[in-house]
Amino acid sequence: MNRKTYLRCVILSFALLNALLGIAQKKVLDHSVYDAWKSISNINVSNDGKYSAIVVKEQEGDDYLLVKNLQTQKQLIVPRAYSFSITPDQKHIIAQIKAPFAVIRQAKIKKTVEEKMPKDSLAIISLDKFSVFKIPNVKNYKLGKDYSGYVGYIHDDSIKVKDKKDIKASTLILRNLLSGKEDTIKHVTEYTFSRNGKSFAYVLKPGAKDTIGKSGVGLIDLNNLNKKIVSVNQKIYKNLSLSESGSKLTFLATADSLKKEIKDYSLFYFDNTKDSAFVVADKGTSGMPEKWNVSENYNPSFSKDEKRLFLGTAPIALPKDTTIPDFEKAQLDIWHWQEPLIQPQQLVQLNRKLKETFLSYIDLTNGNRFYQLATEDIPEVRLSDEKNGRFALGLSDLEYRLETQWDYSANIQNDIWAFDLFNNTKRPIKTGLKGTLMLSPQGDYLAWYNAEDKQYYSYSMKTGKEVCLTDRLNINFWDEKNDTPSVPGPYGYAAWMENDEALLVYDAYDIWKLDPNGVKAPENITKNTGRDKKVRLRYIKTDPESIFIKLNEKLLLSAFDETTKETGYYELAKGTTKPLVMGKYTYSLPVKAKDKDIYCFTKGNFNTFPDLYVTSDSWKTDTRLSDVNPQMKDYNWGTAELMSWTTFDGKPTQGIIYKPENFDANKKYPVMIYFYEKHTDNLYQYFAPAPSRSIINIPFYCSRGYIVFTPDIQYTTGHPGESAYNSIVSGAQELAKNEWVDKDNMAIQGQSWGGYQTAYLVTRTDMFKAAGAGAPVSNMFSAYGGIRWESGMSRQFQYEQTQSRIGATMWEAPELYKENSPIFFVEKVQTPLLIMHNDNDGAVPWYQGIEYFMALRRLGKPVWMLQYNNEAHNLKERKNCKDLSIRLQQFFDHYLKGDPMPVWMKTGVPATEKGKTYGFELE
Repeated sequence: MNRKTYLRCVILSFALLNALLGIAQKKVLDHSVYDAWKSISNINVSNDGKYSAIVVKEQEGDDYLLVKNLQTQKQLIVPRAYSFSITPDQKHIIAQIKAPFAVIRQAKIKKTVEEKMPKDSLAIISLDKFSVFKIPNVKNYKLGKDYSGYVGYIHDDSIKVKDKKDIKASTLILRNLLSGKEDTIKHVTEYTFSRNGKSFAYVLKPGAKDTIGKSGVGLIDLNNLNKKIVSVNQKIYKNLSLSESGSKLTFLATADSLKKEIKDYSLFYFDNTKDSAFVVADKGTSGMPEKWNVSENYNPSFSKDEKRLFLGTAPIALPKDTTIPDFEKAQLDIWHWQEPLIQPQQLVQLNRKLKETFLSYIDLTNGNRFYQLATEDIPEVRLSDEKNGRFALGLSDLEYRLETQWDYSANIQNDIWAFDLFNNTKRPIKTGLKGTLMLSPQGDYLAWYNAEDKQYYSYSMKTGKEVCLTDRLNINFWDEKNDTPSVPGPYGYAAWMENDEALLVYDAYDIWKLDPNGVKAPENITKNTGRDKKVRLRYIKTDPESIFIKLNEKLLLSAFDETTKETGYYELAKGTTKPLVMGKYTYSLPVKAKDKDIYCFTKGNFNTFPDLYVTSDSWKTDTRLSDVNPQMKDYNWGTAELMSWTTFDGKPTQGIIYKPENFDANKKYPVMIYFYEKHTDNLYQYFAPAPSRSIINIPFYCSRGYIVFTPDIQYTTGHPGESAYNSIVSGAQELAKNEWVDKDNMAIQGQSWGGYQTAYLVTRTDMFKAAGAGAPVSNMFSAYGGIRWESGMSRQFQYEQTQSRIGATMWEAPELYKENSPIFFVEKVQTPLLIMHNDNDGAVPWYQGIEYFMALRRLGKPVWMLQYNNEAHNLKERKNCKDLSIRLQQFFDHYLKGDPMPVWMKTGVPATEKGKTYGFELE
């Protein structure tokens, strides 16, 4: 070896040693890192593409607004800003700022009353100067959508009212953003801008006096600052709405007092040709159904062309019976076998039902004539052409609601009508259609996917002609990978094209163009680019306000490679589909500058935080705009890779192996196996260290020296438990063949469906040292007849047709319910089990966890159950998430690493010590 080569080897050896030492010296993640770990939200870019803005959120702490000049890379940070708007002229950003987290926390500790809690501030940011002007004590703000002249904001100075029903009023400030001049209007309860920003309306609290000495509804013309009171002396005003041009205004008002239980509202209307607003609809209006009235639970709105005024109506509610005092009234729910919805579902939907409204409209071009559209028989009506359209769609699922308790496909079953708003008629289209519907933008066509024959159809709203659009194709437009005993759903709609010319729909990979008249043959516009390469292509709507795709428009597509799991973007232009970028990342949906081909997006993978990037050359290059979590480089993280094997029942499957960053193939590592259904499509997903709502945090365990394995599960109807065993245990055995796996220290953990599978697996094998089951079903017999309390729905459908995958009722196949119920095989359990089941679980009745715990306890098996009080299926309270994270770590570290057993595992925590001690200390 010559001297030059020798020196090169020495230098390389030192570099390698330093790299290894660098990894070795990295810290491991612990529970203290969560609060300051950040994420990105509210990605926005100015219309001209000169500025980007994001909110950087701390998990627990102070967020901040990051504004970036995309040309100079100059940046501005606004501490504690949590929401913002870029003005249409790109000269300002308006942002709302929270008080410091520590200050709010101290106020809560001191039990400060709401009126004296720390207030928000408003920031007005000059983008030219990157300067910030702050206004204290601001409750909220609003802008016109298309005009940047003014911002309206409410001072948080409302006085506490004695009566909870009373309407709180505050001081409104209308500020000119260019001059800084402000107009103050006191005692305001509601305000709004027109879309074009040229008109401004507000409500003055009755009895108060504004600067011009009147109360009611005020209107300001922002072109000349003329102010006008358009209505006075009503007791209550609400639901202001301006037309897009600002020339028309509508609102609800009543002369009834706040104390009246059922108030009689009227719909008022004002335009520039009148001196004041006048009533256009009330309970006496011609065409109003008998004993109906204008509903306060619907915000009226104008059609885009301002020729129609839409409102909600409803039957007049019966007043409360006061002849019997409340303490003498029986309290019960009466369940009836023929009711469409069972009582728990009715109670969950009670508030929505009490506020149900039915669509109607005023024809402003025909003497303000009133027309009722929706009725109790046809409760839903969908409008077309931005409410300008001739045709509307009526839907009713009333006849099929009973079946939804067990037939999941009945959720998309409707009777359908076509409404003609030109001649005020309606005609039936279909009865009992099971399918997903899409009305064309102009309203000329209705398209649907028929779940029964799995074909797309169109219906001409003008001629009444129905056409099947896909029956001549040998292509599946339904989910080919559906593995539940249910009717597979469609891959879905992309969008309609301009002038209702065509409908774009998806197959598994490509995008198809369908002629709604059925004359032109269906066209694969991505020309099998997706299917040939096993790349799933989907349309990205880059203009959030577009309602159709323009003819010859260049389309941006998201792309997912099913083989490599890489993601990226493709472009479809002039009939050619080409990749723009594909990589070992997860790319977010990009945000486009309205007037430029400039896109902001995030990209990340398991060991790369998804920071913000920008591209102006269609992803030939991109520039990173943020470094949100620089501390990540100081921690031992991990890597992700695919593993393939064959299940016990001969099915090919895959999983993800997550290894510690400082992985050494000469060492042996304990293994955590987490599962739900399928995970490998998320190979390049980033996971932030965060307190657990229910499952293990993968980077946390990798950082602390675990291998984490997430297998895909291949299901067979009727045997979900056996399917889990065949996939998970075979995967664990395949993984254990590696010398670096400590096969004697492997554990499993899952939540909900994963919790069930965990509970099942410990009855089938003792190869795992420990197991964690969150919200597990243990007895499919009792669970089948249970309620999903959050929705109020019966659980029957999920066993017969969806995730639980039995495929039959309990009385048709009791042997399958027993086979798949861990409770009946509990004597076989040899694995220590940690259960979490919370007493306000709205998905899986928490007695399922109790049944399993009590059976294991009865047999003297090591089992613990964590019951977080008044908590949901997945934990919502951060304090409880932190608690669970510690207990999961202590549990698995004890069994897989030999750490000492904490007190809560050794002896428990008696009820007398609840809230005084948590049992985290180690013996």
